[in-house]
Amino acid sequence: MQKWPWKIYGIFLTVLIVASLTDMASKDSALRMYYTMLIAFHRGYGVLLVLNIISLIINLLAPLVVFCYAFNVKSSLKFWQVFFFIRLFFDFIGHYYDSQCIKAAFFQSFLYGVACIGVFIIPILPSYIAHYLYAFKKPT
Repeated sequence: MQKWPWKIYGIFLTVLIVASLTDMASKDSALRMYYTMLIAFHRGYGVLLVLNIISLIINLLAPLVVFCYAFNVKSSLKFWQVFFFIRLFFDFIGHYYDSQCIKAAFFQSFLYGVACIGVFIIPILPSYIAHYLYAFKKPT
């Protein structure tokens, strides 16, 4: 079975991850300013910034697993199985800024909030599908 859609998605995901890293590194980004303001009010909010950075670093491997799945690369499945749950965990706790944007969207309207959830989840959902298929499904 040809997996060319996964290869194209792997390129898209790589661009998305690089854009996220660039956004965090840029001093003029809304994301960076948000965390700077939070930390200015209370140093404890630095934990949220660290969790976001850890999430970004962990997601650097997300395109790799998509490409491994697309090109049928054989590797240690145990690592990818454990990494699946680590990635899922940090995606839930490492996006405080995004969760606050979604929360603000729900204050505007319910449909806008649902649309914001879709904007954040839909681009990464295929990477989790590929990751699961690669790590947990037995090859036929």
